[in-house]
Amino acid sequence: MTPVTGARVLLIAAPVVLSNATVPIQGAIDTAIIGNLGSAFALAGVGIGAELFAILFTSFNFLQLGCSGQSAQALGAGNYGRVLNTLLRTLVIAACIAVTLIAFQTPLLWLGLQIFEAGAQTEGLAAQYFSIRIWGAPFELANYALLGWFTGQELTNRLFQHQLVITLSNIALSLSLAVGLEMGITGVALATVIANGIGLGFALWIARKRVAAIAPPGWRIVWPRILERTELWRVMAMNRDIFIRTLLLTLGFAWIMRLGSLQGDEVLAANVVLWQFFIISAYGLDGFAMAAESLVGQARGANDPKALRQAAVISTVWSGALAALVSVVFVLLAGVAIDALTNVESVRALAREYALWAALVPAVGFAAFQLDGIFIGATETTLMRNAMIFAAAIYFPAGWILAEAFGNHGVWAAIHLFLGLRAASLLWLYPVLERRAGAVR
Repeated sequence: MTPVTGARVLLIAAPVVLSNATVPIQGAIDTAIIGNLGSAFALAGVGIGAELFAILFTSFNFLQLGCSGQSAQALGAGNYGRVLNTLLRTLVIAACIAVTLIAFQTPLLWLGLQIFEAGAQTEGLAAQYFSIRIWGAPFELANYALLGWFTGQELTNRLFQHQLVITLSNIALSLSLAVGLEMGITGVALATVIANGIGLGFALWIARKRVAAIAPPGWRIVWPRILERTELWRVMAMNRDIFIRTLLLTLGFAWIMRLGSLQGDEVLAANVVLWQFFIISAYGLDGFAMAAESLVGQARGANDPKALRQAAVISTVWSGALAALVSVVFVLLAGVAIDALTNVESVRALAREYALWAALVPAVGFAAFQLDGIFIGATETTLMRNAMIFAAAIYFPAGWILAEAFGNHGVWAAIHLFLGLRAASLLWLYPVLERRAGAVR
């Protein structure tokens, strides 16, 4: 296996950081479009609608994470046929999930709205957003699979191209539909659906070139092999663990949104604005987590314990450095960012009151993001699931107590607690991962 160095980590992470930086820009532009309509209800409604899709779609990001870990290990073992079958198998699973979500969209919307304590006007706008964006489920879930497949093979430059197409399409369509045609929330939701469809078409096109480059002689699509019961059960067992972990993670963030909604619609709107800080940092730091997924996975597949530890340590050091830098930038530019995201003065004032909490999230949370990538690359998903269950068991009741005692300051304190618990539990389990990989403690 090629030695793991800081330069190699950066070559993988840099395109992901650049790629992911475009995603929150897209979300920030959508927030700015709605936030400048002069209605806190519209901003809160889109915030709830977006959070519902975070629960739905992000709960199924095992499609990305599982595909990344499995394709990385297959690549490390030199099994190119398995690399290709991993993508096809994941796309089939993604299509089945998407059809199910669309079929059950009405009860899913009703159930999702029960999570939040928002006013009738806010919930009505959230439902409007949801009823349009749900039709993009086939595109968004298939994109997850392809993003994971590119990541597992260190093809992060192609991941960057893929994400850039989605982001630029979404920005252009949001401005055209929501602003140009004055479609408001409808335009923002429709833009997201169309942009993901465009992105999927582009990703399949560039994936076709990769397939031609690595396909073993005589390889062809054999559906009985791809849909073989034992293979599907093996994949779903790993995906089950990632699903439980991700569901608890997204419910944890939804819990934050609910606790904020109990403080009133204006506080909820302020938190939606500040949440952009969290999203920007999470997407940026995800670059080094994805580098860990690819390099740790390849090391595990190649049975190289030394390379596994190098990948874990070097990628984490770089992630920590970026997190510290991002937090400093957020502290310095918080006021400017808040003013750009909304013109509602009461929301601006509230956001400034809690801005320091949001600005420090990267420095507190980077270890949790990074350790996730390490465990996914090693496909030690059961350990990762158990760590999340432990963290969630403490966080959910503690978050309620903090919010009741300290209001919205307690809500933001709960976010920091959640991130810290996740990092601590994964770090405690890391020696088990190394032992299982054959590494010496």
